[in-house]
Amino acid sequence: MSSLTDDVLQQILATLRPVSLDAINSPVRALEQQQAWLIHTSHVCRAWRHVSTPLLYRTLVVRIDTTHACKQTSNISLVLANRMHNMARHIAVVVHGPDPVAIPDLYASLEEAGVFAQVWTHVTHVHAAHHISNLGWVSNGRGADQKARAPLHLLNSQLHNVLPAVRSIVFSDLASTHVYGQGWLDGLMQASQLESLRVFSDAVPKSKEMLRVSRLHIDGVTFVRPLSARQLRVQCDTLVELTLSSVQEPHVWDIFSSQSTDGGLVFGQLRYLELVYFWESQYVPRLARVEDPESEDSEHEETAGDRLEPAFPVLHTLCVRRYPGHLPTLLAQFARSQTVKSLTVAGLQHEVPIETDFAQLFPQLQALDVRIIDPVRSNDKYVEGVFASVFAPKLRKLSLSMDIARSLSVQLDGHSMAFAHTLRTLRLVGTIDPSIVEWMLRQLCVLTDVELDVMCVEPHVASIALLVQHMRAGTQSEPISKSVERLSVQSSSEDTSNGAVYRGLLQRFVCRLPRVYCVRVADEAVLGLRKAVRTLVASGVATAHAPHLQTLRVLAWDL
Repeated sequence: MSSLTDDVLQQILATLRPVSLDAINSPVRALEQQQAWLIHTSHVCRAWRHVSTPLLYRTLVVRIDTTHACKQTSNISLVLANRMHNMARHIAVVVHGPDPVAIPDLYASLEEAGVFAQVWTHVTHVHAAHHISNLGWVSNGRGADQKARAPLHLLNSQLHNVLPAVRSIVFSDLASTHVYGQGWLDGLMQASQLESLRVFSDAVPKSKEMLRVSRLHIDGVTFVRPLSARQLRVQCDTLVELTLSSVQEPHVWDIFSSQSTDGGLVFGQLRYLELVYFWESQYVPRLARVEDPESEDSEHEETAGDRLEPAFPVLHTLCVRRYPGHLPTLLAQFARSQTVKSLTVAGLQHEVPIETDFAQLFPQLQALDVRIIDPVRSNDKYVEGVFASVFAPKLRKLSLSMDIARSLSVQLDGHSMAFAHTLRTLRLVGTIDPSIVEWMLRQLCVLTDVELDVMCVEPHVASIALLVQHMRAGTQSEPISKSVERLSVQSSSEDTSNGAVYRGLLQRFVCRLPRVYCVRVADEAVLGLRKAVRTLVASGVATAHAPHLQTLRVLAWDL
């Protein structure tokens, strides 16, 4: 251990840190246990103390349990007692319980925890989340929120003063009673150095100033009103990543402004764009009936985004989900710059029409993911049309999510042969017939990675003895592909515990892929498949018919 550098040792000890922003669901006891472990490691030696101390005080956590009259637990008192406030980099406020938390109670809990006792000049990340409750953060209704306005203003002012260096905000409240005019993180939105904003809520925090962030992710579930009504304005020239979820198609670009001289929107630095459009639902969300007391809920004003189509000169990755209009027309808007290298499209059959020619729109495309989410089986004609439209000449990675029937008869002509010589990764999701998989593997001569999710593996091999017998008889022994090196399979069969499904996979595919060295299957099938491979090697069948099985690795596929 003495030979380890500080960086390596810190990565090892980081697994014991109090809480990470990606794992705030851990219970309150876990925080105390993790802190105890880090305290013990800091007592090992001076070197370990030097490494573990920043981890122990890096994240400030305030947990509010609404089942016990908003009882709070926090590690801030420990940080202040040891004068380690300069070590803090993150603050996470997490509410657990079946009830919402009122603004006065939230203010009191943060004050009691010690958040307002120190100016946290090195805290750059704020993460706020409400779990379990189906009511959200704020319990004050519109008629009773006047008493909470003074504490709300004071709360925003205090947070703005004690967290002057915030660069990243993550706010999660999918229950969405974080209603208009009650945004307790609005004070941090005024920070000029703010770089990233991620909102998992129906109510976006408002800002009086123009936001100039590089990463903006607004992931709501019931955006039923124009975003401009939420008093949020974003400078599009600085954006590098942008996600807008569940927005209405006419109002996608209303919150953005640009420094372009012609009045149009130019996303000059945007590299990643994800759009999830609003779709019709019989469920009327709570926010649809809540008015914004501070916004003009009048007719939507026309903006520059309505008059001119936005431009994306350096866009690299594009994701479009559930677009209600004509998809080819929308994609043509992004295809003009000819810079898009990765494309994801998801929707129902009528939302992804058969005339969408991905290869023609994006000839420079290198990665394509098409997801047809219909709950019913896709018809053969539609599947053939979609498959024929993906033959981009430079495509290296292809993912298709749909049911593929045995009647698929798309042929690779002269125009699409370039596709067959460039595609390296293929992922198929849906009810897939094995004969279709064999046909694809034979056509794609440089394919190295294959992922098959919910494939019908037939025939099933009842026992390892029958598998050895079939292999010795030379049943289905001719090679399918000489280029595939890694294979991942998840069977559609409900009963995979007995291994018969994956023994069939071993016979039909793995033994016929002479260059494959790694196979990933469901976790419950790993041990059975390994046993089958060892038996084939020990019996001498592998040496004669599939020598690559001697070095084959069988691992669990983490879906």
